[in-house]
Amino acid sequence: MQLALYKIWIFMRSLFRPRIHSFGERITHKYRVSLFDLDEYFHMNNARYLTYMELGRFDLVIRSGFFRYALKNKIMAPVVNTTIIYRRSLQPFQKFSVSNQLVYWDETSMYVESVVMSRGKLYTLAIKEIRVVQNGNTVPLNSITQGMGIDLPELHYPEILIQDKKKLVKDLLQYAETKYSNGNNP
Repeated sequence: MQLALYKIWIFMRSLFRPRIHSFGERITHKYRVSLFDLDEYFHMNNARYLTYMELGRFDLVIRSGFFRYALKNKIMAPVVNTTIIYRRSLQPFQKFSVSNQLVYWDETSMYVESVVMSRGKLYTLAIKEIRVVQNGNTVPLNSITQGMGIDLPELHYPEILIQDKKKLVKDLLQYAETKYSNGNNP
């Protein structure tokens, strides 16, 4: 129930926020751990981190215009792989922020970095691989971005990372963890 209310809230709020013209823009939302987020150890359940990360991705999809484009063209963009690192536990009623940003892409996949921070510290970090699919087939990203009239951000990673996707995800996580472990906010 809480997730449905959050999605409705984000959908309504997204309609009145500025449109995103690049998938590379960082989207940040602030939350507070609720009693519904807790597990039997009285800290935020691991699955709830992914739920909050998904809400940020939902905002990105709406504000970029992809939601409307996807409905019109009968396509979807499911998460096909998630790699996550848990560093600290969020406690009841603790405030936290979740940031999402596209950090890499290739012909068929986009990689979104999701960061959970609280009190200037890294709590959780995830890299999610997303593919655009139509009728069960992967759609090339360049056809989507051209159809939408939106830009992909400039890549900041060397070509060697591209050759091995498992290594790519590991390297993206290590890079992001180093970036945020020093108290830097997204």
